[in-house]
Order: sequence, then C-alpha cells, then structure tokens
Amino acid sequence: MSYIALYREWRPQRFSDVVGQEHVVTTLTNALRLGKLAHAYLFSGPRGTGKTSLAKILAKAVNCENPDGVEPCNDCAACRGISLARVMDVVEMDAASNRGIEEIRSLLEQVRYAPTEIRRKVYIIDEVHMLTQEAFNALLKTLEEPPDYCLFVLATTEIHKVPATIASRCQRFEFSRVKGELVVRHLRRVVQTIDADVEDAALWQIARATEGGLRDALSLLDQALSFADARVGVEQVSEVLGGVSSERIGEIYSCLFGGEQGGLLRLLSGLWGKGIDAAQLVNDMLSYGRDAIMQKSGTRGMDADERAQYDPAFPVVAQRAAMSAFLAVVERLAVVQTELRFQTQARLFVEIGLLSLTSASFTAQASQSAEDIPSYGALREELDRLKKRVSGLEQQLKRGQGNAPAGSTVTANEPAPPILQGPSGPLVREEAVGLETVSTEAADRRKGVLKKTSPPASGTMSESDLSCLEQLRTQWQSILEDVKKRSVQSRAWLHAGRPVAVNGEQIVVAFKATVHAETVMRSPHKEVIETVLSVYAARSLALVSVLEQQWELVQRPLDPLESESPEGAKHEPWIKKVIELIGEDRVTIVDE
Repeated sequence: MSYIALYREWRPQRFSDVVGQEHVVTTLTNALRLGKLAHAYLFSGPRGTGKTSLAKILAKAVNCENPDGVEPCNDCAACRGISLARVMDVVEMDAASNRGIEEIRSLLEQVRYAPTEIRRKVYIIDEVHMLTQEAFNALLKTLEEPPDYCLFVLATTEIHKVPATIASRCQRFEFSRVKGELVVRHLRRVVQTIDADVEDAALWQIARATEGGLRDALSLLDQALSFADARVGVEQVSEVLGGVSSERIGEIYSCLFGGEQGGLLRLLSGLWGKGIDAAQLVNDMLSYGRDAIMQKSGTRGMDADERAQYDPAFPVVAQRAAMSAFLAVVERLAVVQTELRFQTQARLFVEIGLLSLTSASFTAQASQSAEDIPSYGALREELDRLKKRVSGLEQQLKRGQGNAPAGSTVTANEPAPPILQGPSGPLVREEAVGLETVSTEAADRRKGVLKKTSPPASGTMSESDLSCLEQLRTQWQSILEDVKKRSVQSRAWLHAGRPVAVNGEQIVVAFKATVHAETVMRSPHKEVIETVLSVYAARSLALVSVLEQQWELVQRPLDPLESESPEGAKHEPWIKKVIELIGEDRVTIVDE
C-alpha cells in the first residue's frame, strides 16, 4: 500500500474533527439540527484552515443515510462515495484552473437535472475569487435561486476579490488561523499514533512557522520526520525550514546590544556560509523584534508566547535591553528591508546596517536602565551596599570606637555580602572584619580595591586536570543529552559553550555570547549542569563561565606594564561601571 501524506490521512471526516473553527461548526450543526440550512455558503480564510474539508463534511451530512445526530456516519454508501470523490452528484471544482464562462455554463447545465445517487447535489467551488467577471455574472442568477436539491459552497483565500453581488447571496463564514496551542495539541495526537520521537519544543516551532495553518503544520511535521533519523528536535525543524533559528537571531540581538562587532560579523559569516538569504535574515529579525516588544510591553500575544515555548533564550534576550532599543532595531531593519531590493550586494548592505547599531551611543541606549539588564541591576545594588560599608569603616577609624556609628550598616558580626559577579567571574568579596583586623584591611576598602580573579590558563593545568578536560570534551555531546533530560532550557544555554579548562574543582566553559555566559551561572541551570558534569568527571566540579574573547586574552602572555596600567583595565565594561559608581580616584585594580 502506498504511503499517504499526514495532511491527507488526518483530514477531518466529522464536524467534531475540525480544529479551531468552533464558530463555523456550531452554526452549521445548529442549522442542520433545526432544518434551516441555507442554499449557498461562502467560506473565506487563510489556507489550510479547513474550508474545503468542512464543505465535504457538510456534503456528507446532508446526504448521510444513517446520521449520528447531525454527524455523518462515514460508513454508508453515500458517505464513503463522497469521501473517495466517487459520487457524481458532489462536484468539487477548482476555479483557479476552470475560471472561464464556458466552464461555469457547463456546470450550470448539470444543475437543471435532479440527483441520481444521493438526495442533494453539492457544488464545491474552491478558490472562487479566480473566476472571471463573465463567469461570476453567469453564476449570479443560479446562485440566487438554485433548485431545492442543490447546495453551493464557495471557498476563497481572498474574499476582497469576490464581487459583492456574489457574497450577498451567500451565508458568509470567516475561517480564522488555528491557535498555536490547538495546532500543538493536534500534532501531539498525530505523533502518538505514529509512534515518533518528537520534542514538544519542535511542535511549537512548527506551529509558529506555519502561522495557524493546520495543513501546513502536518506537511512540515511529515517532512521533519523524513529528514531526521531518530529524534525530531528544534535543530532538525530549523534545517527543514531553511531559515535562521530563533536562538541564532537572539545571539545577533545580544551582539547588537553589547556592541560586539566581532561577534556579530562572525555570526553573519556563519549564516552566509549556510546559504541564508539576506532578505530572509532581515525578515526573521523583524519577527523576533516584534515578539520581544510584545514581551516587554506585557502583552499576552500569541506569537511571543509561542516563541518562548521553543526558544528558552528568548525571554532573557527580550529583557536585556530597553524598549527603545528594540524599537530602534526594528525601525532600522524596516528601512534595510525596503532598500534591500535595490542593492546588488545584499549581504554587505545588511552587515553595514547591523554594524551601525553597535555604536557606543546605541549600546548606551540599550542598557540605559539598570532594571533592563538583571546582572547590572544586581551589580549596582551590591556596589551601593559596598559604598555604605566603606563609609562606615572610615567613620570607625576616625572615631576609634568599637561599635559602628549610628545609621551605619556595618556591624562587627555582620555576615559577608555575596560575591559581585562580573562578566568573567567574581570581582570582589567583602569579608566580615572586627576592630582588631580593620587596620590592615580598611585601607584597601577605603580605596575601593577590586580583586580580579581570572580563570586558569590551559598551560597551568596539572596532568590530572588535563586528562579530565579531554574526557569531558570527548563526552560533551553525551553531557548535553543528560542535561537535556533534566532541563531542556539548561541544555539550550550550555549547548552554545565549550569546555576550555579544568582547575581542581572548577571547570571553565567559554561562550561567544554574553547572554549564554550569564544565564548558565544562574539557578537552576548552574546546579543542573554541575550535577551532570560531576558525574562524568567522577569528582565535584563547580561551573565557571567566560566569554571567548576573555578566554583568548587569558591565554596570551601577560605584559607586566599592561597589567599595572589603569588605562588597560578601563577597557573592560564592568570595571568602567564600578568606576562610574564609586569614583576613579577610589578604585585600584589588583591582578592576583
């Protein structure tokens, strides 16, 4: 037996099988139950939403020999014949290829004769808007007053092209796009019956890509199942679609907001190498930006909610920048999209357009609010607390008293605040001190000394650490799969990194994008990843994340003059932030 495509196999056969068109189904079933069926219906709406399928179900319902209420039985000769297109009295005509007046005249000649096999003749004219004006005129009189045994069902995807004289003689139903959650629910049922291994995130991605077209969703699922050898995931669906994955678009936005020109060009180069069309990239970025704006505005939009289902990084990227930054990107991309068709070097034009958004002024706009970027907000809060503690210690030294002054937040037994996190790891830890030790440490605190810790260079690792690193690199894909079993989101963040060093009870993982490096260090992702890594390494390992650029700097020979120069240190963004909050005269950089 030949293979039947999923969209044909799962075509609705009863009113209850129709997905997402409750308003149409309810009206038609009530009309059948009350005996108030009209003589002509006009179904309009996007492709793949069930217009012709519902027309055939209606044809079976009015001719079924053993109906189940208003539902066709699908077992009698009439139902089986209509389902297999073997009943001469049910005519399905494609107006796209039969659009002239002669075809319509031939059809109207048949209308004069009573049905021979079933009770009522049904004429289904698909894509009716393609008929010529003369054909519409020929159809007009018969459509207004057809014989009692005839039923007309017209279907179209472009209702505005149907003459008002035709539409006014029909009961019109507008078919809506099927909601993403309904598409996913239907696809889950399909997957269960064919015993396929498909990620739920992949189903959400299919639902989003097909824009509410259930037939398109089934076709795309069918294609993805043929493409993937074993398991269908987000990566496989992205390859089948041929566009840019949502996660990659998020990395591009992160580079824009972080002013990472080198990282942006590397991402674009990789996309061009895969044959991605420049216009497609711009369109995908506009879609991503629109969803991010909806997310930030608090609108419960279908598109933004669906993207978050298959791209766990999306909500984090959406919160990295201010609303004005996303609006600026979308506005600039709209201009690029308009002018792109006039460019002979489309890729170069897109690169220049995106690079113009990495300027210092735009980066400052993107991070203008501390609340917009959680890591900076936490840094500011801790630095404010640090300033109060330093001020309290200075007053203690001046007064020479054993207790903190009134209004100070410092006490001798106060627990140490948490470590301040910078892009490359911990920046400073304030230890709880008593009066007997304050004389040796308060001076550094008064000057705002930041003890900068760096990950170990690969050349300084012991043999056991090197052996452990090689083992983890070899088993990295298995590690990702085990992380995925515990948390799909954690695996999505870790997937973008690579292990670069092991130092005792620490493992250093390098990432190209800041958003990945920051997120893996947050709970619960950090705990999940460390648990799996410790199993594979057969020892307890603490995760440390760094950026690729920072790791390359760590591997270079350190120039003593450069390490002592405050100008060199100022190039790092997080140090600039500290200097801005505390004051340049109160900060000294110490490399340890």
